[in-house]
Amino acid sequence: MGEIVKLLKKPKLKDPCFVASWPGMGNVAMLAVDYLKNQLGAKPLGKVEPSDFFAPTGAVVQKQMIKPPEPPANQFFYHRFSHSDHDILFFLGSAQPIPHKEYAFATDILKVAKMFGVKTVYTAAAAPSDMHFKDTPRVFAVPNHPDLLKKMMEYKVHFMGEGSIAGLNGLLLSVAVEMGMKGICLLGEIPFFTAQIEFPRASLVVLDVLTRLLGVEIDMMDLELYANQKEKEIEPLPDLLTKDKLEPEAHRIGDAVVPERDEKVPRSVRLKIEKLFRQAEFDRAYKSKMKLKEDMDKLGLFDEYLDRFLDLFKKPHRES
Repeated sequence: MGEIVKLLKKPKLKDPCFVASWPGMGNVAMLAVDYLKNQLGAKPLGKVEPSDFFAPTGAVVQKQMIKPPEPPANQFFYHRFSHSDHDILFFLGSAQPIPHKEYAFATDILKVAKMFGVKTVYTAAAAPSDMHFKDTPRVFAVPNHPDLLKKMMEYKVHFMGEGSIAGLNGLLLSVAVEMGMKGICLLGEIPFFTAQIEFPRASLVVLDVLTRLLGVEIDMMDLELYANQKEKEIEPLPDLLTKDKLEPEAHRIGDAVVPERDEKVPRSVRLKIEKLFRQAEFDRAYKSKMKLKEDMDKLGLFDEYLDRFLDLFKKPHRES
């Protein structure tokens, strides 16, 4: 690690959290984390030498000419708070590692985090769905530890029942489990047709949850204005796309699996939810509650039943 990781300094950080991001759909992760880093005025800490993990895969054209390949930026930053028990360590990577090098790269990144005493890791990603681009995106939280699953129920987020999160934004949290660190990936919902273009509105909702988890406050006005600007730019796009070119169902979450938004809920679905509620109320089992939560998330009905669901945790457990 010492040969590929070059640290400019080794500041003393108070019980730091680690926030990392790499490129992905809608540029959700990079935009959110980079904005947070800049708003806090985080300072450079070091970088990762790219030679062992990255190789050019194409040519960049500028001013009618092909340019020489440039190495990707892989940089650590840090921010110390004067009135907080937790500082923040950042990592921003401008490119994903080459195939079969991802695991080793994630391990080296987390070794640096562990060296500074990091116990909790946060990443972000995109969750493509059939949402309308003017709707408020949902946020899906995917933790790597049961304790964090319980904690995230305090926030208005959704959960993945199953699926995968592509790239380092997901893999980092799997490696974190092996290294004894808890972590959460926050996925911002984006319309399918914005997968290859920026969708700042998703970064905004991710950042709203992330800042609350970190206990920090930042001015998000600039990002809000940018989101409004991008919405005006993408407004003509849906009409230019034929219906059969859009994915009609949720197949993956991004960077993962997102349920369709369906305003018409069949009676059979309502009856199924009622049955699951009764089961959860009867046996009080955590597994039953989470099965209920997953099914409501898939149907996009969790917000509608939120108060009733939270009541399951307020009532006292029966003694066996």
